[in-house]
Amino acid sequence: MKTENLSIKRVHHGHNIRDIRRGKGIKQEAMADMVHLSQQTVSRYESAQVIDDEMLERFAKALDVSVEEIKTTEEETNNNYYIENNTFSDSSSGILYNYTPVKEIIELCNQKVELYERLLEVEKGKITWLEKILEQKK
Repeated sequence: MKTENLSIKRVHHGHNIRDIRRGKGIKQEAMADMVHLSQQTVSRYESAQVIDDEMLERFAKALDVSVEEIKTTEEETNNNYYIENNTFSDSSSGILYNYTPVKEIIELCNQKVELYERLLEVEKGKITWLEKILEQKK
């Protein structure tokens, strides 16, 4: 008896578009502008397993990829992610994501400190003003 491995192709046009878009750092709103659709419509297309060729061409042109890439990239059932030096790598697509949350957190903290310091200066000004009023009433 002969046995052979059968593999079922799992192609999902919408997920491929979404993955390419994310890999290029493009938000859905920007993608919507690029293909002249609403953000909600782009979201629906990214959920669709099969998309007609006309729409695939629009998405492919906007993402600067071939229609064939969108049509033939298979989904992996197991995705492995690796993190090294704040670079995330998705083994299924080979896409590298340079996302550094530490830098964003530091920037947000710096902004918070700046706002607090400005608030403190305003409060010091109020205290000085109130002290002057008290001096005048004495």
